[in-house]
Amino acid sequence: MMTHSNPRLPPSRLMYVPEPALRFRHDQLLDDPKDGLLLFGPPKQKSGFTYGVIGTKEGIRQFGDWAKRIQNAIPAASNVTSSVTFPGFEAAFRMPWPNAPRVVREVDAAKLNGAIRISDPHQRVWQAVDIYATEIIRWHAEEDAKADVWFVVVPEDLWKFCRPKSTVPKSEVVQPDIHLSHGKALQTLQARDLFDDYNLAAEKHLYENHFHNQLKAKLLETEAVTQLIRQSTIAPYEHLNVAGKPARQLQDDATVAWNLATAIYYKAGEMPWTLADIRDGVCYIGLVFKKTNNPGDAAEACCGAQMFLQTGEGIVFKGAIGSWASGKPGEFHLPREQAAQIVRDCVKAYRLWHDGQPPQELFIHGRTVFGPDEIAGFREAAPAGTKVSGIQIRRPNDLKLFRDGRRAMLRGLALPVSNRSAFLWSSGYVPHLRTYPGREVPTPLKVKIVFGDAPLDTVLSDILALTKVNFNACIYSDGLPVTLRFADDIGEILTAGPPVPKKPLPFRFYI
Repeated sequence: MMTHSNPRLPPSRLMYVPEPALRFRHDQLLDDPKDGLLLFGPPKQKSGFTYGVIGTKEGIRQFGDWAKRIQNAIPAASNVTSSVTFPGFEAAFRMPWPNAPRVVREVDAAKLNGAIRISDPHQRVWQAVDIYATEIIRWHAEEDAKADVWFVVVPEDLWKFCRPKSTVPKSEVVQPDIHLSHGKALQTLQARDLFDDYNLAAEKHLYENHFHNQLKAKLLETEAVTQLIRQSTIAPYEHLNVAGKPARQLQDDATVAWNLATAIYYKAGEMPWTLADIRDGVCYIGLVFKKTNNPGDAAEACCGAQMFLQTGEGIVFKGAIGSWASGKPGEFHLPREQAAQIVRDCVKAYRLWHDGQPPQELFIHGRTVFGPDEIAGFREAAPAGTKVSGIQIRRPNDLKLFRDGRRAMLRGLALPVSNRSAFLWSSGYVPHLRTYPGREVPTPLKVKIVFGDAPLDTVLSDILALTKVNFNACIYSDGLPVTLRFADDIGEILTAGPPVPKKPLPFRFYI
């Protein structure tokens, strides 16, 4: 029996969206990525990959120890229901782990420790990023032998001090040569100082004081793919609390191995699985808006787009920058021409992947309602014969359904409100796992077809399928479709510093 908080929405209207299947090595179909990789392997055979490692001497040593462990089986945790034995990298992905890194770059620990304790957070993060980025950029510029993936091994103090709102203890603070408040730095940028040192210190305030985002942004032009790894993740028993236990509450060792190995395989250039039942000729676009750091325009934002193909592969486009903020907090709208240009760019990229053919269906996913000018722009830029639909996807937390007993709502249940909107439980109890992989009562997505004539059941089925192509982890499903899962993160990287190249890059460069 099911009950809910709104008597106007009877339980009898609930419908079930079947669990999407995934495709593996020889077209075998399963719904669990771990099962598929264990039994069959990825869809395509990849002969190998190369990698670079950059970190402190201690971090490089810890990474080397972890790289040896991931080549062997890591048993499941007996006290974790969802834990599955990791069989070893080659056994899971049918690709050997390289015998040695192609390149190793050691970071001066003393220099890094001084940089990450600078009192000014903008100068602090900029200096830390520069220590890593300079080495990677130099290698890519001067050496012929490129690395497919760079492992950036991050010390715990760097992670602690180089994020927004992080502070350094007074007893450890290092004072910079030039002291500038954020307000003074912005003033200096508008009216340049006579002294170049002041201007350089001020320019560092144009960058977001977040190590991960700023490093990714600075490396986009180099086209270096990175995987950031905290030392406490790969060596948890070397980072203990006063009780002698790992200082961080991590997932079990097997789950950590599954997640990192899947991300590595994807970043090395191949997809670990693909969707089985997505229709041919379908293209999905997730819109990204993020306010910039322009001190002269509080309404200025960068618009970007994430395009995903039916295989799950994604490409990120940086759109126009302008005063896109609307009157509502956090809501942005594009002028007609800028909306049209995003669709043109995505269709152009789609044609390159499909022998010049345009998509048959184009779905645009966003969190806010699309405005009239945006809708007109999307439609006019679509090729003749391409159907365009705009889908709003939110998690408003204004509906909860409960069922008797101890189990959560079933993943895949949907509650139609009309023929153009519904609540969809993208998280919930999964019969295959015999559990609900979450802690709180699952909250449904609110899905609304803003424009276009796509059937509601097709839209819901596609959204549920897109929750299964988060290649940054090896999980049964995600709570959000990939079109929106990384939207905020992508926006942060696009605006983490001065304008980055507009060249479209694969999704793996950003995550």
